[in-house]
Parts: sequence; C-alpha cells; structure tokens
Amino acid sequence: MQGMSKTLTEMTLSERAGMMAVVAESLEAFAEEAVEDGDARFAANSMAVASTIRGYGPDLCQRDLKVAELLLEQGIMLMHAYRARGLRSEAVN
Repeated sequence: MQGMSKTLTEMTLSERAGMMAVVAESLEAFAEEAVEDGDARFAANSMAVASTIRGYGPDLCQRDLKVAELLLEQGIMLMHAYRARGLRSEAVN
C-alpha cells in the first residue's frame, strides 16, 4: 500500500532529489522517443527542461522549492501534452 502523497516542503532532501531525478530521467526518455518519432522540437524542449532540472537540482532541492516545483510541473505537463497529442493522433487514424 502506498502512503500519502507529500508536498516538496514535506519531503526530505533525499526525497526531493529523487523526485527531481525521476522527472529528469523521464523527460530524457520522452526526448529519445520523440527523436524516434521525428519530433525534434519536442526532443529539444524535453532535454532542455531535463538539463535545467539536473543543473539546478542540488540548489533547488535545498533552498528554492518554488522554482523546483515549477520546473517539476513544467516537465510533467510537457510529458502529458506529448502523450495526449499521441493519443489524439491515434484516435483520428
């Protein structure tokens, strides 16, 4: 059974770092998929957000939680939009 969800402020430093790593890794995986699908723009955007999360990760995990929250939201929404777009394309075909 999973426990209750936590906000970034409720998470430990280790949990925050793990969350940021998971989102960055997921964005990188989506970028690879986008390259395979021929979507260079999404791949570049996804890698840019992933790189930003990784580059600022240690500082964001410790101090600036609002920025970390916004970056995580941006990354998650980017992946969601990519999946939703793919689902719409499949429904049309």
